[in-house]
Amino acid sequence: MRLFASFIIVLVRICEKMDGFLFRVQQLLTGILPALLPPHELTGMIRNHYDASYKDVATRLPETWYKWTLESWEEDVLARHTMTSGTILVLGAGVGRESIALAQRGFSVVGLDINRESLCIASQQATAKGLTSRFAQADFLALPVGPARVDYLFMSGIMYSSIPGRERRQAWLRSLRPCMSEQGLVVLNFLIARELGTKTHRLIHRLNRLLTMLPGANQSYQLGDTCSQNHFLHAFVDEHEIRSELHDTGASVDYLSWHEGHAVLTWSRNGADPLNQPGA
Repeated sequence: MRLFASFIIVLVRICEKMDGFLFRVQQLLTGILPALLPPHELTGMIRNHYDASYKDVATRLPETWYKWTLESWEEDVLARHTMTSGTILVLGAGVGRESIALAQRGFSVVGLDINRESLCIASQQATAKGLTSRFAQADFLALPVGPARVDYLFMSGIMYSSIPGRERRQAWLRSLRPCMSEQGLVVLNFLIARELGTKTHRLIHRLNRLLTMLPGANQSYQLGDTCSQNHFLHAFVDEHEIRSELHDTGASVDYLSWHEGHAVLTWSRNGADPLNQPGA
């Protein structure tokens, strides 16, 4: 029996080593996808990811699993910018966490999401709570919003980082300007690169630089691009990268917290230098 137990211990250790090896292989394979796939296919992967995530969500997860509250940084944004009323467009509304919490504070809320099943839950919850929040199925990359209709725009999670390519992200931000009222604010999240110094990520970047030299490769690939669980994301390598990217859209950065990964933008104060705006 002791011999059998020793054999099992050896097998466990072998499996642990194999798990570590397979994880690194997976990192490598998913890490080179952004250099191989064009932006529209990376965006398609994201849509498939959320379709799978929300499939049968109403039956898979109990109602008590959801939380209809704002995160602490979102509360801070409302307080810092004295946001107490107005029309808020929530992108990536999902099951309505932010939308319902904001509607309870008196805002007129419109929640958009690409997934219909999640929006059904959001709408049901809003109705049950006596709220008049509106929800619509739409692609956040092509907003169905008229000129100057929105006072505030909230991007759920790290959606800004899910847009592949610096120029595509900037073009999308510029497209928001006509939708916003004169003093309108855009609140967005972004992903921060925290593991680029590892051997695996250095190898991935070297491989991707070679791959982008091949015909048909994704020429918009950047350091920080990755795919995880069939979801494309761009992780910003430092604060200067995100500030310069936002600066070049013509927007002003009212506030940026690098450590928390969020920024508040406006177009109402042309001529200000966003790179010199204070942040946390």
